This record gives sequence, C-alpha cells and structure tokens, in this order.
Amino acid sequence: YKSKQPFVSVSLIRPDESELKIGDFGIASKYTYRFSQDEALSKRINRLMRREIVNPVDGLFAVYESEPTQPLKGTYKLIIEGITFEKDSDINVEFVSHGKVAGWFGTDHNRRDLTVAMLWGAPVALAFGLLAAIFTSVLSMIIAAVGAWFGGWVDELIQRITEINLVLPFLAILIMVGTFYSRSIWVILGVTVALSIFTGTIKTDRAIFLQVKESTYIEAARAYGASDLRIVFRYLIPRIIPLLIPALVSAVPSYVFLEASLAVLGLGDPVLPTWGKIINDAQTFGALYKGMYYWILQPAVLLMFTGLGFAMLGFALDRIFNPRLREM
Repeated sequence: YKSKQPFVSVSLIRPDESELKIGDFGIASKYTYRFSQDEALSKRINRLMRREIVNPVDGLFAVYESEPTQPLKGTYKLIIEGITFEKDSDINVEFVSHGKVAGWFGTDHNRRDLTVAMLWGAPVALAFGLLAAIFTSVLSMIIAAVGAWFGGWVDELIQRITEINLVLPFLAILIMVGTFYSRSIWVILGVTVALSIFTGTIKTDRAIFLQVKESTYIEAARAYGASDLRIVFRYLIPRIIPLLIPALVSAVPSYVFLEASLAVLGLGDPVLPTWGKIINDAQTFGALYKGMYYWILQPAVLLMFTGLGFAMLGFALDRIFNPRLREM
C-alpha cells in the first residue's frame, strides 16, 4: 500500500465449532503479531477460563473452565480476513507455530533441539573422564614406584602428602575453584588431576611395588648395574600395568559423574553443553513444573549408561588381566 493501511481481522475456529475472536488491527508494510503478548486476548481468555492463565496460548487450545487445564483435541482453523483500500495492494500472511517437543530428544524452553546438546555432551564427558583417569592412574603409579624403590625420606614425604590429601574436602575445593577462579572445564580437569594423584591408590600400588622390589630379577638387574630409573620404568612399573588397566577403565565413570555434579551445581563450563549443564538448565527453568521430564531424564539416563558401560568393561578386563579371577 502507499497511503492507507490494510485492515485485518483474525479469529480461531475451535474443534467444538466455537469461534474465538483474536483481534482486529491495521497492518504496516511489515507486521508481527504474537498471541502470547496480546494483553487484550489474555484478558478475554481469562474470562472464558474463569481464572487467570499465565500464557494465553495455553487457553487457545484448552477446554474452557477446566481445572487443571485440559487440551481440547481436534482440528483448529485460523481465519484471517483482510481488507485493502488501494488498487494493487495485497496482504501476504505467514503463520509460525513453535512446538515444545521436536527431534529425538525434544526441545528446551527456547525451542532449541536438545539432540545437539546431547551429542556435544557425549565427547566432552568421555574426554573429561578418560583424561582424568589416565593422568591420575599413571602419575599415581609412577610416584608410588619411585617411593617404594628409593624408600627413606622420599617414601616418607610421599606418604605424608598422601595422608594430608586424603583428608582434604575434594568436592569443596572444586566448588571454591569454580566459584572464585574459573569454571573452565580444563581448569577443573587440572585441579581434579592434582587432587586425585595422592590418594589411596598410591598406598595400594606401593604395597605391590614393595613385593616386586624383592623379586630375584630385580636383584639381577641391580647386579649388572641397571640404573634406578631403568629399574623403576622397565622392571617395576610393567608388572603393575595389567592391574592398572581395569582400575583405570573403572575410574572413568567417577570423573564423568564429578563433572556432571559440578555442572548441576552451576559450576560447569559456561561454553560447552555438557550433560550436567543440561540438567542444570532444566532445573533453572522449571522443567519438572512444566511437565518437560525428558529434559532431565535423558541426560541422567545417558550418564547412567555411561557408568554401566565402563563398569562392565572394567569387570571384563579385570577377569582378563587377573589370572585368579579367570580361574574362578
């Protein structure tokens, strides 16, 4: 149009053949009408429902006066009638309906497909768990071997540090780091590894290394002049690797759950869409109160399956690498 705006009348025919007047208004060259932001429509629906409806869109498709709100199922018709006042002027209408559930995993409150977040969360969770398990297991094994071989003040220092670290509040320290320093997943990973090196694993590995240290082939290596580092890395550590692999695999779920727990508490990485962050978003925006149970259950189920998978793999590897279990 050039000077006179077209006039549009919108109404909704419901499945019970009742007609609900949406509104009458003039339109500009570009005009967007949103049902949820029309205060007049909201008041009209509240009168029909005989109570206050927060979102008028819910009342459009509800059985009037139903408590709690029940949907009126059937076919709806949106009638748009337009009047133009100039020659060659016209009205082009586009209707956009935003659904609440779409895709394999549904959508969140912003209608974003949760499939993307679920798929992104898988490699992040597995990478965090694998890296933390590998670094902590390998470093703990090396430190335990060094302490068992050299003995003396070296072993005493390692044992005292381990005992002090065992009484430190591990989760509380991670919460403090995430709150006061950084929530980056790499920072959390570094602190997790640093706090997980000196744990009970060192004492367990040390007991094994003390037995291996007295073996005859170790005495033979010392007799032909093998260096301390060669004995530690070529003769001591390889003996415990068969026991290390099942323990390493079984430790992965604990670190995956740790990252998810921090994210649920709101201390997850602000950039990466991890499984724990999905659960935190669901809690923040009231998924349970809105009936969007899938938003919480799906990442929780994926976390449980991840833990179950690594636990079963760890048990299987334990039977392979441990001859005593294989004979039972």
